[in-house]
Amino acid sequence: MRAAAICGSELGGVKNNDPSRKVPLIMGHEFVGVRADTGQLVAVNPLVTCGTCDRCLAGQQNLCRNRALIGVHRSGGFAEEVAVPIKNIHELPTGTSILAAVLIEPLANAWHLWHLSDATPTSRIGIIGGGAIGLMTALVALHSGAQHVTLADVSEARRGTAVAAGVPTVVDYLDGEYDVIVDAVGAHETREASIRQLRPGGRALWEGLHDGDTPIDGRDLARREISVLGSFAYIDDAFAKAVQTVGLVDERWVNAVPLDDGERIFHQLMESPDAYVRTALVPSS
Repeated sequence: MRAAAICGSELGGVKNNDPSRKVPLIMGHEFVGVRADTGQLVAVNPLVTCGTCDRCLAGQQNLCRNRALIGVHRSGGFAEEVAVPIKNIHELPTGTSILAAVLIEPLANAWHLWHLSDATPTSRIGIIGGGAIGLMTALVALHSGAQHVTLADVSEARRGTAVAAGVPTVVDYLDGEYDVIVDAVGAHETREASIRQLRPGGRALWEGLHDGDTPIDGRDLARREISVLGSFAYIDDAFAKAVQTVGLVDERWVNAVPLDDGERIFHQLMESPDAYVRTALVPSS
């Protein structure tokens, strides 16, 4: 292992005793390392799929009926070594920063979201949440030619990072109408906002997993022909695209912490998220 980022889902898994993570478990699904046999620096797609079910054969590997996630259903990257299927590794371009590479997994989420959005260059795109996936989604949209991208986050630090990253419009809350809104938070309030501020016929994409139940006025969806689409992880092509475009991210967005200090930093992040896009555990020596 060379670096493994701490995702909000892992903090939530510890804080809320997430039943999908059965202890004992080594977590960590956003990670990079070197192959033990060749020394090649690689990123790891943590989604392990069967390759034979109807969804895999349809190219929807993220919806595999037999899927497992490294770091959730099997041992992950918060360790000195980890075993992964060889088909899940991607060699990184020469000169890739190790810390930048830990953002490939959220970047893959963003590429999948962009594919699902059906947005055009002139679409008004709103993104709720300036964490890793929200920020990556804004960068992917801009890289793909989007002319109207607005990112909203209540955190001043996250807004500052988005501005420095080149996001053209950064606000605390979305205002006005949008053609596409991505909810990268997943709270009741953000899901409701993602619907409320769509134009008639608009599309809301729900990526965040913060809360479960969300009340929805089905009559409003019908009358305005609103589309609400869930987005989970990424297909293989989206992960490969993230590897190719790792240059979109900045290693300075990642805070490196020694693996031996993992317990302390987990408790610290659960109490008060820091100003970095991600905190990553790195080898202690």
